[in-house]
Amino acid sequence: MKKLTTVLIIACLGTAIGCQRKAKPELAEVPPPVEPVQVQDYPGETAQFIEPVGQAPQPIVSPVAPPPAQASYTIQKNDTLWKIAEQHYGNGQRWTDIAAANPGINPKKLAVGQTLVLP
Repeated sequence: MKKLTTVLIIACLGTAIGCQRKAKPELAEVPPPVEPVQVQDYPGETAQFIEPVGQAPQPIVSPVAPPPAQASYTIQKNDTLWKIAEQHYGNGQRWTDIAAANPGINPKKLAVGQTLVLP
Protein backbone atom coordinates (compact mmCIF):
# COMPACT_ATOMS: atom_id res chain seq x y z
CA MET A 1 0.00 0.00 0.00
CA LYS A 2 2.90 2.30 0.75
CA LYS A 3 4.18 1.86 -2.81
CA LEU A 4 0.80 2.79 -4.34
CA THR A 5 0.56 5.88 -2.14
CA THR A 6 4.01 7.03 -3.22
CA VAL A 7 3.08 6.66 -6.90
CA LEU A 8 -0.12 8.65 -6.39
CA ILE A 9 1.71 11.41 -4.55
CA ILE A 10 4.32 11.68 -7.33
CA ALA A 11 1.58 11.73 -9.96
CA CYS A 12 -0.26 14.48 -8.10
CA LEU A 13 2.89 16.51 -7.60
CA GLY A 14 3.79 16.19 -11.27
CA THR A 15 0.39 17.57 -12.23
CA ALA A 16 0.60 20.39 -9.71
CA ILE A 17 4.10 21.44 -10.77
CA GLY A 18 3.19 21.57 -14.42
CA CYS A 19 4.60 18.33 -15.74
CA GLN A 20 1.68 17.98 -18.05
CA ARG A 21 2.08 17.11 -21.69
CA LYS A 22 2.41 20.17 -23.79
CA ALA A 23 0.11 20.66 -26.76
CA LYS A 24 1.74 19.94 -30.09
CA PRO A 25 2.61 23.10 -31.97
CA GLU A 26 0.77 23.64 -35.22
CA LEU A 27 2.82 22.88 -38.29
CA ALA A 28 3.34 25.63 -40.84
CA GLU A 29 2.13 24.94 -44.34
CA VAL A 30 4.87 23.77 -46.66
CA PRO A 31 4.58 25.04 -50.24
CA PRO A 32 4.37 22.35 -52.92
CA PRO A 33 7.65 21.49 -54.66
CA VAL A 34 8.52 23.44 -57.79
CA GLU A 35 8.09 21.32 -60.88
CA PRO A 36 10.70 21.60 -63.64
CA VAL A 37 9.77 23.53 -66.75
CA GLN A 38 10.64 22.03 -70.12
CA VAL A 39 12.19 24.41 -72.61
CA GLN A 40 12.12 23.80 -76.33
CA ASP A 41 15.22 24.50 -78.35
CA TYR A 42 14.81 27.31 -80.84
CA PRO A 43 17.46 27.83 -83.51
CA GLY A 44 19.51 30.91 -82.81
CA GLU A 45 18.25 31.34 -79.24
CA THR A 46 19.43 30.26 -75.83
CA ALA A 47 17.43 29.89 -72.62
CA GLN A 48 18.43 31.17 -69.21
CA PHE A 49 16.55 30.73 -65.96
CA ILE A 50 15.74 33.20 -63.23
CA GLU A 51 13.97 31.73 -60.22
CA PRO A 52 11.83 34.31 -58.40
CA VAL A 53 11.07 33.50 -54.78
CA GLY A 54 8.00 31.28 -54.51
CA GLN A 55 7.52 30.83 -58.26
CA ALA A 56 8.55 28.22 -60.78
CA PRO A 57 11.53 29.17 -63.01
CA GLN A 58 10.57 30.99 -66.17
CA PRO A 59 12.75 30.75 -69.29
CA ILE A 60 14.26 33.94 -70.63
CA VAL A 61 15.03 33.65 -74.32
CA SER A 62 17.76 35.83 -75.74
CA PRO A 63 18.86 35.75 -79.38
CA VAL A 64 22.37 34.55 -80.17
CA ALA A 65 24.35 36.80 -82.47
CA PRO A 66 25.52 35.10 -85.67
CA PRO A 67 29.28 34.70 -85.97
CA PRO A 68 30.90 37.67 -87.68
CA ALA A 69 31.72 37.26 -91.35
CA GLN A 70 35.39 36.64 -92.01
CA ALA A 71 37.21 39.65 -93.38
CA SER A 72 40.07 39.60 -95.82
CA TYR A 73 43.22 41.66 -96.05
CA THR A 74 45.58 42.22 -98.96
CA ILE A 75 49.24 42.25 -97.94
CA GLN A 76 51.09 45.54 -98.52
CA LYS A 77 54.81 46.26 -98.67
CA ASN A 78 56.59 45.79 -95.27
CA ASP A 79 53.56 44.04 -93.72
CA THR A 80 54.01 41.34 -91.09
CA LEU A 81 51.37 39.21 -89.45
CA TRP A 82 52.20 41.00 -86.19
CA LYS A 83 51.48 44.44 -87.74
CA ILE A 84 48.27 43.19 -89.35
CA ALA A 85 47.10 41.72 -86.01
CA GLU A 86 47.86 45.03 -84.24
CA GLN A 87 45.89 46.99 -86.88
CA HIS A 88 42.83 44.72 -86.88
CA TYR A 89 42.72 43.32 -83.35
CA GLY A 90 44.76 45.80 -81.32
CA ASN A 91 47.07 42.99 -80.20
CA GLY A 92 50.08 41.82 -82.19
CA GLN A 93 50.15 38.49 -80.38
CA ARG A 94 47.02 37.51 -82.29
CA TRP A 95 49.15 36.97 -85.41
CA THR A 96 48.89 33.24 -84.64
CA ASP A 97 45.11 33.45 -85.21
CA ILE A 98 45.74 34.89 -88.67
CA ALA A 99 48.36 32.23 -89.41
CA ALA A 100 45.97 29.46 -88.29
CA ALA A 101 43.20 30.82 -90.55
CA ASN A 102 45.62 30.81 -93.52
CA PRO A 103 47.42 27.45 -93.44
CA GLY A 104 49.00 27.89 -96.89
CA ILE A 105 51.08 30.96 -96.02
CA ASN A 106 54.60 31.24 -94.67
CA PRO A 107 54.52 33.91 -91.91
CA LYS A 108 58.17 34.80 -92.63
CA LYS A 109 57.67 35.31 -96.38
CA LEU A 110 54.51 37.29 -97.09
CA ALA A 111 53.99 38.24 -100.72
CA VAL A 112 52.70 41.73 -101.59
CA GLY A 113 49.21 41.40 -103.09
CA GLN A 114 48.52 38.08 -101.35
CA THR A 115 45.06 37.97 -99.69
CA LEU A 116 44.69 36.75 -96.11
CA VAL A 117 41.55 35.62 -94.29
CA LEU A 118 41.14 37.48 -91.00
CA PRO A 119 39.20 35.37 -88.49
